[in-house]
Amino acid sequence: MRDNLQKLGAADIELRVGRSGQFDVTVDGTLKYTRSKTGRFPTDDEVEDLVGT
Repeated sequence: MRDNLQKLGAADIELRVGRSGQFDVTVDGTLKYTRSKTGRFPTDDEVEDLVGT
């Protein structure tokens, strides 16, 4: 995941361990995606859209 985000030009990437199964995408301090609401992981295309490429 980190490598894919870096390829998209996302400069500041932090991966943190969370609760079991937790997956959140935060861009510039704003939560853009959370698995807890969708029940699934985002697709690569969705992540690209989230980081604004």
